[in-house]
Amino acid sequence: MVIFFILLVLILAALILISLFSPQKLPWYRPHLNFKTSEFELSERRSVSRQSAGMEGAVEPEGDFNIPLEENVARLENILNEKNRFIERLQRELAAEKGHRTEFEKVKAILDDEIKNLRSQNKELKVQKGDGNE
Repeated sequence: MVIFFILLVLILAALILISLFSPQKLPWYRPHLNFKTSEFELSERRSVSRQSAGMEGAVEPEGDFNIPLEENVARLENILNEKNRFIERLQRELAAEKGHRTEFEKVKAILDDEIKNLRSQNKELKVQKGDGNE
């Protein structure tokens, strides 16, 4: 009896989960297939180009096959030069940031020492004040 109840609950849970998803979101949904009167007769309604999940957002080739080789090489060299300029600019910014970081660390160390000195002076003053009142 308990096994039957568990089986019934699992079946109901599966039906509820299936009903939450629309057919378009199911991985086996194929909108380009149309079932005819017989289950085994399939006809294509329309051709749907779907990319795989890993290919979503990927750029399709631009048809570089018709472009002459020299133009393609020149275009790629321009892109490469642009990327090289970008990398050089980033390297300069990184070097500047490293310099700023070392300067910041020096100032931080000076301020930490100053805070430590002021705290020790504060403790000494509290001790002196406490000794004078007693």
